Parts: sequence; structure tokens; C-alpha cells
Amino acid sequence: MDDFDGFVIYSKKDGSFIPFGVTSSNSECHAISNYIPSSIKEALIEIEDVRFFKHRGIDIKAILRALIVNIIVGRIVQGGSTITQQLARNLLKDNSKTIFRKLKESTLALKLERKYSKEEILNLYFNHIYFGKNLRGIRSAGLYYFQKEINQLSHAQLLFLITILRGPNFYSQNLEQTKRRYLFISKKLTTLNVISNGKFDKLIKNYPQIFCNQLVIVRPASLPFIVERVDDKAKTLFSSINTEIQALVVKNVRESKYPISIIAIRDKKVVAFSSSYGTDYAFTNKTNVGSTLKPFIYCFLREQGINKYEVFPTTYNNLNWDVREASSFKGCLSIDDALYFSNNNVFINASGKVGVEKVLKYLSELLDKPLSSFTLSSLLGATENGISLYELCFVYSTFFSQDINDGIKSDCLKILNNVFRDKLNIDINNVFLKTGTTNNNTERFAVFGNTELTFAVLRNENPMNDYSKDGGFIYEIKKIFSSMFNLQKKGTREWI
Repeated sequence: MDDFDGFVIYSKKDGSFIPFGVTSSNSECHAISNYIPSSIKEALIEIEDVRFFKHRGIDIKAILRALIVNIIVGRIVQGGSTITQQLARNLLKDNSKTIFRKLKESTLALKLERKYSKEEILNLYFNHIYFGKNLRGIRSAGLYYFQKEINQLSHAQLLFLITILRGPNFYSQNLEQTKRRYLFISKKLTTLNVISNGKFDKLIKNYPQIFCNQLVIVRPASLPFIVERVDDKAKTLFSSINTEIQALVVKNVRESKYPISIIAIRDKKVVAFSSSYGTDYAFTNKTNVGSTLKPFIYCFLREQGINKYEVFPTTYNNLNWDVREASSFKGCLSIDDALYFSNNNVFINASGKVGVEKVLKYLSELLDKPLSSFTLSSLLGATENGISLYELCFVYSTFFSQDINDGIKSDCLKILNNVFRDKLNIDINNVFLKTGTTNNNTERFAVFGNTELTFAVLRNENPMNDYSKDGGFIYEIKKIFSSMFNLQKKGTREWI
């Protein structure tokens, strides 16, 4: 979906859609629009380049006039750059005050005039001009400052955007100066008969209120997982993102001590995602997922005839594989207890009894990955090419939302509910939790939720000298869970 650069993404809120972010392969919030109001084009020309339709990219008269004024005043108060030159400067993304930059700008301006019509240059200008706050293009500005598309902006809001063009970051921080310039431009346009006296009165009376709607910059690799509908004509993508859940996910990522990624899935759709490493990390980064695969192996072993009361050695396995254990159990455990305590040797021994090859084939089909990607270490969450956080969350979400009355799955969920209760010290039914660690505990996973809504969390860069199973991770998971869901009064046994 690389060809969707500049498209605006909408998220869901209360049955409707609101602006969520902009697709960008770089770090800029750059939204593209096919529609630019003629009124704002006319205002721009009168304010910035009155000879726009007469020059060919460079206006010598304007340059000389600006030079004379600056000499008389003793400082730079006028620039003399044409709209085409300003467009060229924004396309070059070079604001250095050097002769070399000015030559590049002028050369590009002349090329633009030869290649495009005046109307096309104006459209390009409004689609590429900088509006402060990392915003490129008037569409981005309208969505950020007013949470509106261009065709929904009032005359006052459009004039405000013209007002801040010369110094958007300055004017957004100095509101009194912005209001004075807004008044100045309104008067000038009235004097030039661009707007009527009646409209002038409305512009002054309806000075716009700024909203500052922070837009997410979404990398193209994320789009296949969140986009539900595309409107090519309007350059708009409608996503599955839930605004309220997304806000909570972003807040938890922002407040985390360590780099963290979170994703939420409901009804096979991504409803929230965020990562310290960028918007595509939860979808594209693949790694070993540790013990988080044990619930699926547990269900398969049960289906293959392993009795829930049958016990296996906890300190060694018949495959002569020396594995690290989180807990120092001696003797034997059932696979129920092994799932609760996340004992590796029991799962290896039980898998050996039913056939390791069968277990690997099952994991291959479950995760929709080639069988060649699975080896003996896959019993402990390792695969040749790794598993993404999205894939992990998705398989939990689909697995436990199907055949929920299945006796084996019910047993598995009861165990994971006990893990949830005991680890988080929260007494709620119908909620599961499974954690996993990998890469010497530097990566820690947690998957939690219920049959309707599932969250997966990956925390990276934990201290190498922290050899505890969970470290401070469980505290963080409890914090995330508490922020995600409203709990009834103390003592409730239901998750709502």
C-alpha cells in the first residue's frame, strides 16, 4: 500500500469516523487533497503575490520593491518571493539563508512554471506548504487545527490558515499577534474588494477556535492490517481503529519506562496499536514469542489423548535437551499445572509422547506458516522467521473466540484465568493472561483479554541483569489492563 502516501486515515468513534492519522513513508504529516477552495487561492494571491498571473516564476519588480523597502526601514520586512518560489522552497525543504539555496529555489521555480499551469501551481502550493507542527499541506492543517476536511472549513478558518503561513510555529505560539495579523489581512482583502463588508464583519465576529487534533503518522506497512475501505477520489482510508481504545494504548506506550508495543484485536480486526519503535513495528517485527505458544500446545496435547491428570518430569526431558526453567520444581507435574507454572520440560515430554512432528505440524497450520519454519525449539516459542505481535494477538483472538464451549478450551481458559488472577491480583472471571520471555529476558510478552477483545504487549530492552521471570513487567501489565477496562466496584467477578 505504498501508493497511499498522503491519504488521511479515519478511525471509529461512537458509530462515526473522525480523523486519526496520515499515511506517510517518512516522518512528515503530509495529507494530499484534490480540492482547494477558490476563495483561499484568491486570498493568497492578494496577500503574497499580486502579480502571480503575470510573472513566470520570478517577479523582478517585487524583488526590487522589497529591496527598496528593506533599505529604507533598515531591516528585512519584505521578501519578494513569488508563490512559485515559495512552492519551490517547500519542495526542496531547504530554508537556509544562502545564495546557493536561493539559486536552487529560483531554478526550480522557473521549471515549475514551464511544466504546470498557474492553477496547478496553486494546487501544488496548498498541498505542499508548511503549516507548522510537522504539518504539510492545507488538508493536514485543517485536520490538525480544526479537525475538519477542507470542504468543511469556514471562511474564517481558511483565513486563519492564510494568516499563519508566513510563520506557522511563531503564530501558533503567539495568539495575540496571530489575531492582529488576521485582522490586518481581513481589512486588506476588504479594501481590495476580495471580500464584502458584510463578510468582513462575520470574519471578525467568528474568529476561529483552534482544536489541535494530533494526527498519527502511519507507515504504509501498517495499512493492510487496519484499512477497511478506500476512497481514492477523496484520498481517504477508513480504518478499524477504535478511537477510545487507541488513545489508551498510546498513553500506555508513551508512559512506559521501557520501549513497548501494544496491539488490540476485536472480531479479527485491529482496533488499536502503538509502539515505541514506530507504527509498523507490531506488524513487521518478528521474533521468538516464548511461552505464549503453550496454551495452543496444551489444547493440542489434550486433543491427542494426554490426560489432564497425567504427570511428566519437570527437571529433565527424554529428548536430552537442556532447557532453562522459570521455577525450580522437582518431581512431576500435569500439563494443567505445567501451563500454569510455564514448565518447559513437561511440555517437551508430553509432546514427545504424542510425537513432536505432530505438534510442529499443528503449530504450522495454526500460525499459517511453512512447516520448515518449525523446529524442536518451536515447542518453546521459537520459529525460523519469528512471529509478529500482530500474529500472536490474532491467533489468540481467533482461537479463543471459536468453539468457546469446547471442554479442552474451557479448561485452558480456566487455567489462564487463574494466571491472570494470581499474577495481577485482580479477581475477575472470563479473562485470560499468558506471559512469555525470550532473548535472555530482554523481550517480554503478555497476551490478555477475553473471547471478545484481546491485547498483546511486547516490552523490549529489559535489563540484561534482571534474571527474574517477570521483573517489573507484571506491574506494567496490571497498569495497562486497569487503564483499558472499567471495573465494577471492588469485589466484582465480571469483566465489563
